[in-house]
Amino acid sequence: MTTKRVDARDALRKLRAPHGGFAMVALDQRESLRRMFPLVDGNEVGDDALRAFKHEATGILSQHASAVLLDRPYGLGDDPRWPLAPHCALIVAADELRQPPDMPVVDTALDPLVTPEYVRRVGASAIKLLVIWRDDGSEARREELVRSFVDVADGAGAPSLVEGIVQPAEGSSWRDRSERHEAILRAAGELASYGGSIYKAEVPGYVPGDMSQVREHAAALTELIDIPWVVLSNGVERDDFADAVRESVLGGASGFLAGRAVWADTVAEPDPGAAMRTRSVGRLENLSRIVEEARA
Repeated sequence: MTTKRVDARDALRKLRAPHGGFAMVALDQRESLRRMFPLVDGNEVGDDALRAFKHEATGILSQHASAVLLDRPYGLGDDPRWPLAPHCALIVAADELRQPPDMPVVDTALDPLVTPEYVRRVGASAIKLLVIWRDDGSEARREELVRSFVDVADGAGAPSLVEGIVQPAEGSSWRDRSERHEAILRAAGELASYGGSIYKAEVPGYVPGDMSQVREHAAALTELIDIPWVVLSNGVERDDFADAVRESVLGGASGFLAGRAVWADTVAEPDPGAAMRTRSVGRLENLSRIVEEARA
């Protein structure tokens, strides 16, 4: 069956803040979120703790975000009745994550339960796919994965967000920071060519405590791809993220889709909701202002 491509400019309007940029919050973390919670009697928290945190965070942070990203297994499930602010769009993660214990995500696949029917049922305005990029000759597999994901999005009449996370080839490590910076650009050039509506990138050219290369690398990424792109906060020190967003947007990024830099330090608090209201909301509002000012 042939599906109709989504009109990206019109569809992406739902994900934008009033200033025209993207100020989006990621709450689709799964096992990595579980590990942020303190142990209870020596054990990791159960699934209900993840769902409760995501539910409360959605209610608080969606009031200050243009969109919120949630997963199906520990987030939305089959219940569309989530506390999203009226102006805030919903993005659903369409990825299954392969994440060994105490390790980052090492591979992904499409979640077979995130179908066009599911996307419409929960009222999502877009869907997202994480892809692990390595220089290992697996371009054909990545292309098949991304194009299959875009087909699901088109079947739902929704934009598709492709997220690229770079890792060194299996069994190796980065020779230096410049090799990783180059990989971020190569991943963007490849993955964004497979038909997505928006690209989600690691902050290009980032070095902890040093933003001097970010704008230049962001401009290079902007030249490489012909769709809007946003930055994520994974791998960036929380105190660096605001400046990283500013430099990225000055280099051509359209905003952010970030989680850890906004709310990660609230998870272990006795009252995460109170911590979010006093810390995370301020960070989110500041990041949105930065996007507005840098785009002006």
